[in-house]
Amino acid sequence: MSEVIPPSLEGYSVGFSGAVPERKHWTEPAQDRAILEFVALLSGLVLKYSGRVVHGAHPTFTPVILHQAETQAPGKRAVTICMSDLWAHDMAKHDRDRFDRESQFIVVPATGANRDDAATRNASLTGMRRVLIDQMNVMVAIGGLQHVGTGLNPGVAEEIALAQASGRPCFVIGGFGGEASRWAEKYDAASLRNGLSPELNRTLLTSDNVATCAGIIFDHLAQHRVALLSRGEGAMDYS
Repeated sequence: MSEVIPPSLEGYSVGFSGAVPERKHWTEPAQDRAILEFVALLSGLVLKYSGRVVHGAHPTFTPVILHQAETQAPGKRAVTICMSDLWAHDMAKHDRDRFDRESQFIVVPATGANRDDAATRNASLTGMRRVLIDQMNVMVAIGGLQHVGTGLNPGVAEEIALAQASGRPCFVIGGFGGEASRWAEKYDAASLRNGLSPELNRTLLTSDNVATCAGIIFDHLAQHRVALLSRGEGAMDYS
C-alpha cells in the first residue's frame, strides 16, 4: 500500500482581504457569522498545514485570525499583520503587545495624521496595502466595506487591483455580500489568474456555502503545492 502524503501549504503566504460589510448592505441576518466562519476555517487550514496568513489588521477579521494562530500554530508567529501608523500609533498597549508577540507586525508610515480626512485615510491605506501585497503570494477576498458616498476607497477593490498588478493569484468569494460581491458582479474571473476552472471560479464568485468555498481553495492550493514539490520548483506558475 502506497504511503499517503499529507497536504502541505508550506511556502504559501495567503492574504485575507475583507471585513464584515456595513449592516445596511447585509442580505442575510447572520451574514457576519458566515463571513467570519469562512475566515476561521480557511485561515485555520492554512496555518495547520504550514502556510502563513497575511492580513491588513481589520478589527472584524484580526481576532479570528489570531485565535486560529494560537490554536493551529502556537508559538510560530505564522501570521503577518500590516497596519498604517495612522491607527497603530495610538493602539492600546495590550493590543500592541499581543500583535508583537503573536505575529510579524509591520507598521507602515502614514500620510498625514488626521483620520477624519478622507484624502489622508486613502493615501495612508494605499501605502499600507502596497506593503501588504508584498507580504503575500496568494490573495483571498471576502466581504468588505463598500464606503458608498463617503469618499473612502473600498479596501477589497483596491487590494484586488494591487494584487492583480503584481501578478498575485486571487480568489474572490462573492456570495457573502460586501465589496467582494460587488466586484464579482463586474469582473471576469479569468482576470484572477488563480488556475481554477471557470466553473469553480463561478462557484466562488456566487456561492454562500462556507465549507464549499474554503474546500475549493484549500484543495487547489494543496494539489498545486504537491505538483511543485514533485518537480522541485519553488515558485507558483498560474499562467
